[in-house]
Amino acid sequence: MLAGIAIGLSCGLSGALSAAAAPHTPLSNADAARYEKIFALQADAKWTEADRLIAALDNDILLGYVLEQRYFHPTAYRSSYPELKRWLSAYADHPTADRVYDLAMKRRTGAPPRRPQARPWRSRAQVPLPPALLTDYRETPIDRGRVDTIERHLRALCRQGKPAEALNYLMAPAQFNDLTATQTDRVRGWIAAAFYYDGQLTRAAQVAQQATQRSGDDAILSHWILGLIHMRRDDPATAFGHFAAQARSPYQEDSLRAAAAFWAARSALRSGYTGQVTDHLSLGAAYPFTFYGQLSLAMLGLESGIDWSIPPLTQRQFDQLVAKNRRVERAAALAQVGRRDEAETELKWAQGELSAADDLALLSLAQAARLPNAQLLIAHQAAAETPANAHLRGGLFPAPPFAPSNGFEVDRAVLFGLIRQESKFLPHASSRVGARGLMQLMPRTASYVADKANLSAVHASERLLDPGYNMQLGQSYVRDLLETYHGGTGDLIGMALSYNWGPGNYARWKTATGIDDPLLMIESVPNDEARHFVETVLTNFWLYRDRFGEAAPSRDSLAAGGDAVYVSVAQAGR
Repeated sequence: MLAGIAIGLSCGLSGALSAAAAPHTPLSNADAARYEKIFALQADAKWTEADRLIAALDNDILLGYVLEQRYFHPTAYRSSYPELKRWLSAYADHPTADRVYDLAMKRRTGAPPRRPQARPWRSRAQVPLPPALLTDYRETPIDRGRVDTIERHLRALCRQGKPAEALNYLMAPAQFNDLTATQTDRVRGWIAAAFYYDGQLTRAAQVAQQATQRSGDDAILSHWILGLIHMRRDDPATAFGHFAAQARSPYQEDSLRAAAAFWAARSALRSGYTGQVTDHLSLGAAYPFTFYGQLSLAMLGLESGIDWSIPPLTQRQFDQLVAKNRRVERAAALAQVGRRDEAETELKWAQGELSAADDLALLSLAQAARLPNAQLLIAHQAAAETPANAHLRGGLFPAPPFAPSNGFEVDRAVLFGLIRQESKFLPHASSRVGARGLMQLMPRTASYVADKANLSAVHASERLLDPGYNMQLGQSYVRDLLETYHGGTGDLIGMALSYNWGPGNYARWKTATGIDDPLLMIESVPNDEARHFVETVLTNFWLYRDRFGEAAPSRDSLAAGGDAVYVSVAQAGR
């Protein structure tokens, strides 16, 4: 009977739209209930009952997902090659078609099945290289593959904390003679940074100076490292020269340019160059979605001016999207029946097939259907942080109805800031090292926190995919880091570094390095991931405070040279 249903029904009907309760709910109430029941029955291997409901469907738009669930049941159904081949003939555009294809090829008994449709991508604009460097890459007489091989090996050595080995490799004639002067100075910046994070400031300065003396403002990373070194040596005047040179270059990531501008202002202030302070802070403040853009705004006493609103979706907009792209209706139907992970994926794929003119309507749909991951990634892919796409900025910081099972004890801006970085609001996210759920908790950490919080630690790791439970444990861990570690001072920097790097790693490094200045300490953390994590999470926290209309005293304190101490919304009086 199932094969007849699969072939006999069309690949999706739209007739139920008139019975929909909202623009983004294409299924009738009856069909929505049927689909929910079908998925539940099939999870319990009740095929006959599920078939009866499948035959009663008015809109079969989700039949591909229904069949896939059945074909991949872990114990009670073994799909045949003809079934899988028929599925691929009808549903090769589904995001999950790859796994159906792989299984079909393993069970192939005849002609090959239809190949899955590749994911459509709409790429973001890349940060342009300095013109001289770009010319070298385009016109180099050396095979580009050879240059890529050299750079890839150098990056790997630097990531592994082997700067001396990287420098020796670069200076060997076999490599040195195959790179141009600008290419050599670029990779010197990588090596200088690796020396710096390894605590070898003198070696870092020597390598970086070679690059800046020859390549000037184009030696972006070398200027950054030299600026930090001179700040650590209490030489802000020399540091200012390097930070200002770096800030002049548009050929870098927004976050790095904002950093250079803020540190140029900071070093200018300490050097008595007061006329240089405001202009550099204004440059940094032009990038409000970055760590140093936020600190620049704080120093200037300015609001971000970000418009967080997303207009509601209209029926006309939804109909227009559906007419252009079939995925949109599938995504809305999946969300309607609670299949949110699959809905998120369909909507993200749809963006790759639609034009930029459709992004705002897609964003409105993602918000209406409560798909925060799609909301975030649609806005990111559309470069909503840029002035040209400011109307999409509301999507960059979703505020879904997620909450800890025991309610918020730490402000939601803190938890959402962590979730945005850790899982991008995917409740079922899992990392390659085993971290799970919204707040990407390791099973061992989850059991420890559950036991300490007087919760049952039994099956704690298995429950991490439940949003409320995951956030409850994550919140307890955050409170523990804020109230127990680092003298119980509510240190947000220590909390974030400990969350990512581990409390022990952070405490040992902080004691050994002896850097008192919080910002200089952050920029000297030897772990690349941890350094990026703390800046991103604090930025997220401050921007969520902005989105919720709340003050951010920790940002203001850090910008002024103090500590980033957690102050709850209640304590701040807002």
